[in-house]
Amino acid sequence: MTLNELKKNQTATISAINHPDVALVSRILALGIVPGEELKVLNVAPMGCPLQIQVGGTFVSIRKADAAFIQLSVK
Repeated sequence: MTLNELKKNQTATISAINHPDVALVSRILALGIVPGEELKVLNVAPMGCPLQIQVGGTFVSIRKADAAFIQLSVK
């Protein structure tokens, strides 16, 4: 499952980030979105993009297109 498929209030653990753009992956990792971390989808914008997620104590908004490259393990 990927982050863009996760529903509001669902929790999952990040298993991998598979994006061809190394610079984008670096920015995602810098935000604390790293494999092994647990995240939760807090809100989804009315048009479906962006997603507001919580990773640890950090709140992040991420585009749905970029969220499609974040692999998750659902509990």
